[in-house]
Amino acid sequence: MAAERKLWTDQDRLQALALYCRLTFGQLHRHRPEVIRLAEHMGRSANSVAMKLSNYASLDPEVLALGKKGLSGASRQDRLLWERFIDEPEVVAQECESAWSLLGQRGEQDEETDDFTGHDSVGWQKRRIGQSLFRKAVMVRYDTRCVITGLRHEDLLIASHIVPWQACPDARLDPANGLCLNALHDRAFDKGLLAIDARDRIRISPELADVAPNGQLKSQLHDLNGQRLSLGELAFPNREYLAWHYRECFRR
Repeated sequence: MAAERKLWTDQDRLQALALYCRLTFGQLHRHRPEVIRLAEHMGRSANSVAMKLSNYASLDPEVLALGKKGLSGASRQDRLLWERFIDEPEVVAQECESAWSLLGQRGEQDEETDDFTGHDSVGWQKRRIGQSLFRKAVMVRYDTRCVITGLRHEDLLIASHIVPWQACPDARLDPANGLCLNALHDRAFDKGLLAIDARDRIRISPELADVAPNGQLKSQLHDLNGQRLSLGELAFPNREYLAWHYRECFRR
């Protein structure tokens, strides 16, 4: 007699969603160590967990925007959880934390401490907790495009915090505290060499104006000054966060 099929519980789905947001599309397979570990804790096969992750991929606008697709077997419950994650990412992140904590696998061998509350964890180094869920929520809202250049490539895009991680714990997991930027402009934003003013216009630090253009500095930074951000319908950076960054971080 064939083994009885094990039903997916709400807790199982939250744990799978937490893992899904930590992995890239190419890692959603049964041989991935994290997939194997989660499957063992759940009492499932690694193939079953990998398929559930691929079901989430079929619902993920970031995956679709990059011309990829997951499996088409997402259940109604999978879809409802995904929709809730997009609508209420902070709430679902807390639920993921509670579900994940039951696994008892917060060992130092993990690449990222599996706590989605937004608090720092002390181990070999301080780690940013919940970054994977924050990144996914930001990427979805910005249609996986750099808000400045329109670039689309998952390895070159960063979910940048507007108010830095350490400055406002309450905003750490808020997608409205995020911008989708490519690596260069993320670095410039983080260092206060680039900011967004109250009219959604890009401002480049005068410090750069005093530097003779070298390489592609002029076209990639200097010439952006005064240009308006390209914001889609779902993108909604919090204007108070942007004002804080302009006031506290921008090097004028």
